[in-house]
Amino acid sequence: MHKSALLMLFLLLPAPVVLADFNSAYQDYKDGNYDSAFAEFERLAADDHMKAAFYLGTMYREGKGVERDYAESLQWYKRAAEQGEPKAMHNVALFYHNGLGVERNMATAIEWYEKAAELDYVDAQQNLGLIYFRGQGVQAQMSKALEWWRRAAEQGGRKGQYNLGLMYFTGRGVDEDHARAYEWYRKAAEQGLPDAQNSLGALYHDGKGVEQDWVEAYAWFKLAEQAGLQLAELNIAILETKMDEPDLERAREKAEDYADKYVDDETDGEAQP
Repeated sequence: MHKSALLMLFLLLPAPVVLADFNSAYQDYKDGNYDSAFAEFERLAADDHMKAAFYLGTMYREGKGVERDYAESLQWYKRAAEQGEPKAMHNVALFYHNGLGVERNMATAIEWYEKAAELDYVDAQQNLGLIYFRGQGVQAQMSKALEWWRRAAEQGGRKGQYNLGLMYFTGRGVDEDHARAYEWYRKAAEQGLPDAQNSLGALYHDGKGVEQDWVEAYAWFKLAEQAGLQLAELNIAILETKMDEPDLERAREKAEDYADKYVDDETDGEAQP
């Protein structure tokens, strides 16, 4: 009985040790100690450590600690994906979608996007919506696009939120509803998405789906302009010819306040055309 208890204890000990090894490797990666991180990730991945395999894929993709090699990156992402890592599934899909390290294959890309999307990986859901909207490798299906964008939007995916807003604004696949467009644009705009900020400004400018308010319009246009959106720069120029100086001053102050809250600090894992 004592031997059995000792054996059980022995079997339970390695997991925290492996976790500590991974955390140490990950810290080396974050600190820029790439040679050390790569060696440790490689050792862990040889024992089928899922996250270590994922980061090996990332290091080969980025060329950190090793020469950049998209084909090798894909192989490590596949190993992590096959063990159930949704972010790795999404990256495998991106590689097949864009022909990185492998011949472009939309059917395989969609297969991997769907695996990740069914595990509620938001970027995969947003990309699937785009694929079905454009008809890339599949027949264009607005209902499918809306389904995946809505699932992403409800989890906080800002691209899904923006695209849903755009569909409600234009009435594509749904009844035209500017109030619903406002709702989804606002959610995406508050997450720092420049296109959504510009579109939200346009709703405030025109009084569609929300009470007309040029001060609000200017503030949202300004955020989008600061993110580099040229259309927003044009919209600001138009507004400045229509607003009096006191309102412009209030608008600039509001834009500064919003800039502290709603900056664009995210990177969306979007598929390329």
